[in-house]
Amino acid sequence: MPPRRAGPRVAPSSHEEPGEELTPPFFNTTFSTHRVSPLFVGAEGLTSARLQHLARRLRDTLVGDVVRGIQVGLEAADTPMGQVGALRAVSIRWFQAHGLLGDATAGDELERDDSWSRLSEEQRRGLWVEIRHENATYVAILLPAFSTSQEAPKSFPWDAEMGARAAGQADDSHFVSLPLLLLRMPQALKAVISEWLSTVFDCRVSKLVLGTKTLVSVWEGWIKTGGIPSKGPDFVLTLSFHAPISDSRNAIADSDDEANSKEESGLRALEITISPSDLRRFVRAGEEDGSHQSSTTDTWSSDARERRRLVGGNADDGWAWRSSDHPPDQPFTEALARYLDHHLALNLFHPGVRVVQISCGSFVLAQSKLKVVKLGDVTADLARAAWMFVTQLGARLQDDVLATVK
Repeated sequence: MPPRRAGPRVAPSSHEEPGEELTPPFFNTTFSTHRVSPLFVGAEGLTSARLQHLARRLRDTLVGDVVRGIQVGLEAADTPMGQVGALRAVSIRWFQAHGLLGDATAGDELERDDSWSRLSEEQRRGLWVEIRHENATYVAILLPAFSTSQEAPKSFPWDAEMGARAAGQADDSHFVSLPLLLLRMPQALKAVISEWLSTVFDCRVSKLVLGTKTLVSVWEGWIKTGGIPSKGPDFVLTLSFHAPISDSRNAIADSDDEANSKEESGLRALEITISPSDLRRFVRAGEEDGSHQSSTTDTWSSDARERRRLVGGNADDGWAWRSSDHPPDQPFTEALARYLDHHLALNLFHPGVRVVQISCGSFVLAQSKLKVVKLGDVTADLARAAWMFVTQLGARLQDDVLATVK
């Protein structure tokens, strides 16, 4: 068989117009969410020349290098559209982060936003990795933490698994903080990109699991910013339950079955579907009646240890953030909780109840994936709603960092 010819190497800028500023795809694209510790870039930083050099190194890795003893064969990987074909080009470039949220008009709208004006120049740009094959294009987008609700720490905490070095021993100017990583690529390529980023920038890449607080806050913020559509797909909210089944043993079950039963949860998931025409009624009901208190008597509200046990390992779950002295303004969630309590005797705010996915005509947000939908051109309302969307994700990441510092 004759040797396979690799496709020509296309320069990353071969299709760009002079002075044109390209931005990666964001709308109508499903991404998986990941967390990245600060990138070590050294005193040189990430100049254009260095980014081109890194792009060549990544390309060399993808076309045949060995990663952890396993030969990478991504050019032959199957996709829903068939073979992806030969690797054509790999590019790494900076981009202005607000360009992700809309066109130039939407960008001007963001520039007038007070929260955007408070961001530093470093927080306004992200890093875009593009891998183009003949029949498919994969992207990795590294974004800053956009949240301005509280001041970010000046130093970067080191993860315990990476040596637990004190942050004050490093020069902060040698690091770039791009904590949110969005990946659109097959699972095999995700592993390679994560390994490559970890090796090149001495950072740690891990999956970002979004919990109840983030999902609910994004939905409530979207209602206030973008409004509620009167038409379109149904709103679907998916609940899961951290409620393992009882340890009581069945006399007829063998020991293997008993061991497996201890690891399984009871009720796995519950989907709540609401038509678009009813969403507005829920919001009005929540605004009129205010905060909801469950009719059930609980034993965990005054026991922090019991509450943590019921919540599980994700600090973003548990509903503890709504029981403060100043509960969040979330009328839809309050009305839904009242409805479920009255009709199903289900306490939505129980620590063991989790929101794991929200799907509507405007976006899909789950524990480790997101998609923002755009129909037609980007309007100012959509740009503001998308800005709110990524700001909430930035707040989630910033809360994690501050918790580590404390």
